[in-house]
Amino acid sequence: MITTLHIKNIGIIDDLTVNFNEGLNILTGETGAGKTLIIDSINIIAGGRFSKEMIRKGEEFSYIEANIYCPQSSFAIDENIIVSREIHENGRSLCKINGRLVTVNELKEIMSQIIDFHGQHDNQLLLNPTEHISYLDRFARRNFN
Repeated sequence: MITTLHIKNIGIIDDLTVNFNEGLNILTGETGAGKTLIIDSINIIAGGRFSKEMIRKGEEFSYIEANIYCPQSSFAIDENIIVSREIHENGRSLCKINGRLVTVNELKEIMSQIIDFHGQHDNQLLLNPTEHISYLDRFARRNFN
């Protein structure tokens, strides 16, 4: 569960910290308030694509950091994982998990085990062909045993 999300210099967001509560969290607000930017930031921290146009006008970089409570993960330290991603205007990018540098591909691979998107077009595991057999196996065990 993401407990804290810190976003800096993305779109209209200058510097924002969102603390999520256990259970259901709902983002509401007027059109243009930044709800989609928060969701996009979670996608970016999960290794998703980032466009330089997302960097706030007049700034040289964007930064996203998330604290994720995930005690069952082998990456957890004190039951938490801290993931950060910094992207510069010149295209340079830094990804870290618990302060350790990782590549975007490593970040994407690790985070795909922790975060899964369910939305109109933003799901990850459902579109991953390597997961399809496990879905069918679980379905078969539930319905034919």
